[in-house]
Amino acid sequence: YTGTGRISYLGQNFTTTDDWPRVDMKSWSQAIDYGSRSAKEEMVRVQGNNPPRGGGAGFPITGEQRATAMVSGNYAWALNAQGQPQAQNDQAEARQFMIWVTPHGFIKAALADPNATVTDREFIGAGRTLHVVGFTTMGKYRATGEFDAQNMLERVVTWIPSPVMGDMQVEIRYSDWRDVGNGIKAPFHTHMHQGDHPLVRGMNFMDVQASDVKVNVESASLTVPDAVRSAAAPRVNVQTTKLADGVWLIAGGSHNSVAVEFKDFAAIVEAPLDDARTNAVIAETRRLIPGKQIRYVVNTHHHWDHSGGLRAAYAEGATIVTNELNKDFYERVMLVPQPRSLSPDRLGQFPFATTGPGPGKLETYRERHAISDGDQSIISYHIEGFNHAGDMAIVYLPKSKILINADMGPPAAGTPVANVSPNSVSLYNNIKRLKLDVSQHVPIHGNPSSNTDFERTVAPAAARTRPAGPEGG
Repeated sequence: YTGTGRISYLGQNFTTTDDWPRVDMKSWSQAIDYGSRSAKEEMVRVQGNNPPRGGGAGFPITGEQRATAMVSGNYAWALNAQGQPQAQNDQAEARQFMIWVTPHGFIKAALADPNATVTDREFIGAGRTLHVVGFTTMGKYRATGEFDAQNMLERVVTWIPSPVMGDMQVEIRYSDWRDVGNGIKAPFHTHMHQGDHPLVRGMNFMDVQASDVKVNVESASLTVPDAVRSAAAPRVNVQTTKLADGVWLIAGGSHNSVAVEFKDFAAIVEAPLDDARTNAVIAETRRLIPGKQIRYVVNTHHHWDHSGGLRAAYAEGATIVTNELNKDFYERVMLVPQPRSLSPDRLGQFPFATTGPGPGKLETYRERHAISDGDQSIISYHIEGFNHAGDMAIVYLPKSKILINADMGPPAAGTPVANVSPNSVSLYNNIKRLKLDVSQHVPIHGNPSSNTDFERTVAPAAARTRPAGPEGG
């Protein structure tokens, strides 16, 4: 398949009730070899006329963003900017399954399942009858497809694992079927939803209009690079640094957390990624602060890479602190302690927090939330003027003058003014608005740095973007 279309950044919407932020695909191609369970997807993404609201790596896009993702059996990889393979074997299972929900893959997988089912679904008002086929593949993945009177696949509904959504619904609609030679037909239009849930329907993930489809092409199978075949399974690394009395940075991966000791309890700022990462953060916090219950976990914002571990914290019995915008989604979708069949997690297996005092709870706020014992404090401030996430908070520790932020920098010392991101300028403006006395910046991504460097680097950029007038100079 080759074509153009749109694709979205899953789990990176501006608020939990918005659609995923989308960008245009200037070009898109997908090659599949069913026999070797191989697929290669290439795309060139551009911002287009899509609103720059929400998050995602490199979003909003300046120029072009190229991506290549491949799978062959139990191996998966991508290509970096230099064209070198980067192992992603933990994604191989999901990518392989997506082969079996393409139109021709669906038929192959259904034929391979001796327990596949076929029923009819009647739409009396529309005068239509659809043939419904269901199958299970790879031991656990269930898919159901609707075929029209001409036996063309119209829609597939299935589920894939997600740390936030659990068994996350995926709906794919195929249309514009055309003959592509030798009596073979293929859909030239594909529209996919990922992450529809009871509160919000229609979470648009991808829309592709093919310009060309070729079948039985030569060399569609892929050769797994040696570096991918020999790559070790990803490990959860924990590296701890003491930032101040009773405050530790828990790093070692793409996302940091901060452990804070109070007189009678402990707290964690940020439970990122997934169960594995946050369980490691919890274990390290217990080691650093022995004998004290982890009473609170403070969440900076709802983006899935920053909230994917909240279920593990909830199972611990911790109270989740987050903005009020997230209340319905967290309580009715994310933190529901129901079993997750595709990728079981701690809360699904132990819904009553067997390692803690019982089910956790949520504390929400609109503009400010404080945790304090009279000496140590954690204060969450909702920030203004930020297109990345409508619920974003910065987290301030007044005793040590530490400011924790997610996705706002700070930039490296000496970054040219023209290269300072709007996110860092927003952080600067909110610090001034809130009149915070900051000594050290601790980002969820990256290393701690001084406020002196931050001011020296970001203040000139903030001055350039400040409107003229009584407050603008």
